[in-house]
Amino acid sequence: MSQTARVLVVDDAATVRAYHGAVLRDAGFEVGEAANGYEALECALSEGFALHVVDVNMPQMDGYSYVEALRREGLVADAPVIMISTEGEAGDAARAYAAGANLYLVKPVDPEQLMLTAQVLTGRVGGAGDDTAPEAPLAEAPLAETLADTLLAETLLVEEAAR
Repeated sequence: MSQTARVLVVDDAATVRAYHGAVLRDAGFEVGEAANGYEALECALSEGFALHVVDVNMPQMDGYSYVEALRREGLVADAPVIMISTEGEAGDAARAYAAGANLYLVKPVDPEQLMLTAQVLTGRVGGAGDDTAPEAPLAEAPLAETLADTLLAETLLVEEAAR
């Protein structure tokens, strides 16, 4: 882990951006922030990020539209996206996945789950962002089983919503 991965946190609420940003900084990530999809798209295209943590409900450009636009852009189309929202219905998750999200989480998000998910999606599972810490296998990482269960449950929700 010789290079710090950059994460863009996109949410119209400054307190949520600060909270998610603090969790991710504690995990060793460099964090950028945007208050809506337009700001985020501008940041993503000019600065580049290894991961995007995106709220759904925002003014000017919502999270779904942002992720769709992000996926259309060749330079950032492969960056993983975690969408986080207060909307907890299966259809909300299905819409996020259809837009191009890699994972959909419902607020409030457990900080350890956010940290581990960010590490997994950026290939940084290990010593809490410490560049000198040895890499830990995923099976030894805290909450790995919970993350696997979450990913499985989300996959099943999407398949069910598609029927």
